[in-house]
Amino acid sequence: MRLIGTAGHIDHGKSTLVQALTGVHPSRLPEERARGMTIDLGYAHLDHPDGHRLGVVDVPGHEKLVKNMVAGATGFELALWVVDARESVMPQSREHLHILELLGVRALMPVITKAAVATAEQIERTERDVASLVSDVALPVLASHVVDSVSGAGIAELKRAIFAATRDQPADDDAPPYLAIDRAFSVKGVGTVVTGTLVRGTLAEGDEVVVTSAPGTWRVRALTNHHARVARIGAGHRVGVNLAGLHADDVRRGDVLVSPAHPYRARRVNARLRWTPDAPRAWKHGAPLLFHAGCLEVECRLWGTEEADGASWAQLELSREACFFPGQRFILRGGTPLATVGGGEILDLAPDRPRRVTMAERAAYVARARGDECLSVYHAAAGATVLDLAALARRWMVAEDTLRRDVARSASLRLLTPDGPLAWSTSAATAARERLRRWLDAEPRDEHAVPYERVARELRLPPAHVQAVMRALLAADAESASRLRLDGAAAVVHPGRVELAPEDQRLADALLARLRREWLKPSTVDAYRELLPAPRGALDRVVARLCEAGRLVRVSRDLVLHADAARALRNAPAHYGLDAVRAAEFGQALGLTRKHGIPYLEFLNREGIMRRAGDVHHRVR
Repeated sequence: MRLIGTAGHIDHGKSTLVQALTGVHPSRLPEERARGMTIDLGYAHLDHPDGHRLGVVDVPGHEKLVKNMVAGATGFELALWVVDARESVMPQSREHLHILELLGVRALMPVITKAAVATAEQIERTERDVASLVSDVALPVLASHVVDSVSGAGIAELKRAIFAATRDQPADDDAPPYLAIDRAFSVKGVGTVVTGTLVRGTLAEGDEVVVTSAPGTWRVRALTNHHARVARIGAGHRVGVNLAGLHADDVRRGDVLVSPAHPYRARRVNARLRWTPDAPRAWKHGAPLLFHAGCLEVECRLWGTEEADGASWAQLELSREACFFPGQRFILRGGTPLATVGGGEILDLAPDRPRRVTMAERAAYVARARGDECLSVYHAAAGATVLDLAALARRWMVAEDTLRRDVARSASLRLLTPDGPLAWSTSAATAARERLRRWLDAEPRDEHAVPYERVARELRLPPAHVQAVMRALLAADAESASRLRLDGAAAVVHPGRVELAPEDQRLADALLARLRREWLKPSTVDAYRELLPAPRGALDRVVARLCEAGRLVRVSRDLVLHADAARALRNAPAHYGLDAVRAAEFGQALGLTRKHGIPYLEFLNREGIMRRAGDVHHRVR
């Protein structure tokens, strides 16, 4: 544990307490010293007996400076909640307590100050008020302390309690770095320095980083922690970062410093919410609020709020894009007068349109928070055929390789292809294969192209990934692959392979070759019995098998066409502009006699391509 700080009402002795603990007065602005009031964040440090150093942050207590308080309290692992023994709990005492709870600080230690100038009755009343208020707080609450920062009474005991609660612990150093910037300034001979709390990850000299509002990539020239230069620093520390080439004017409070590979930026986020006890319970759809996360303060709107799974869920639309990390805590303020009304955790980056948080998104969040296998949970709840790991990695703000490892460990999911970004379940793959076979059985047997949009609709596949899914299906299903191939713009259904005896195969080859040559003017089946000598019944058997496989199309009882010729016949009315024709006009357009023209028109009517009304055949549009 490396960062502690104060919270509480204005003029309750927070800065004086920090000075008593550390020997350093945290007020750094002349205006603060002149007015005796903390305006911005103040910093000091406290050396722990076990050798590590605690950063101490002093936050302002005035209601108009709550944004600065939120910025300072982000990253606290121990909060010293300061209450004046004479005044007891005041409005900002309550609001700061709500904020600490919503930000999820690791532990809370109530500190009652100004004991030397308070009566015993006042101290006793304040202790009762403090105990009552913290009894309902969803945080670990440590024993309270009564101190006087001016005389030093109780400070030694308080310091020992702080040390006992802040033994060094491993931090979230494996995550990508995320530094919430609260200041940027130039130092002569050094260049631009940005300061803030490293909320997660590590930084080292020589690292390449980006700052959200400053286009470009910047090199970390030097790092400082409590005025001492360090080569490397981990999460939970205050840090100054000297960035080569960056101008201080290009940085604004609320920016974050992250690695170039950190892609998690959005204007809309899905979130799990908690409301303060005295907040209005019904915020209108689209209600305007102020969103605070770290040093960021932006306007936001609330969409699709609903109660489910024992929590409130909503989508937040920010006035500008911001950079987030998984589970990031935030505060919401609103109403008149402006007050803290709630806060929560970032669930994931939301789509581009306002909507409610889905059951699948909620289930995945809960599973991730428990450390369970969230991909399988999300897949089952979403009813999705395919999971796009690249898209989910961005939405959930994790590395794609992390999700690929989750798939490898999953008992129910597998990758479509070893190197691809898509995953699905064994049951989804089996269902998709069965739908594909049923669809192919229902399609015309002659060769024809089907747009991928229709394939996606028929097989209930995600349109964006239909080709990848089809390739995986065909690679695993030889039966379907024998009847379908994938071209650039469409899937092509083609006749399947026909297994024939050698003598029947020779007859089939001869018949197919003859029908291709004769095209739309073939002989009758009876005539082919004379033209292609074969044992009795062989021709009928071969014709039936070829029609079944889609290599031939039966137009009438005694007339068949090669599949390619049948496709040309189906396209003829549109190709020749035959919107309304009589039989003679149809035959003349295609160069046919009545022997072929009449059966072809009847075939087109049966196929729904033409529709007869009296002597006229109309093209169905």
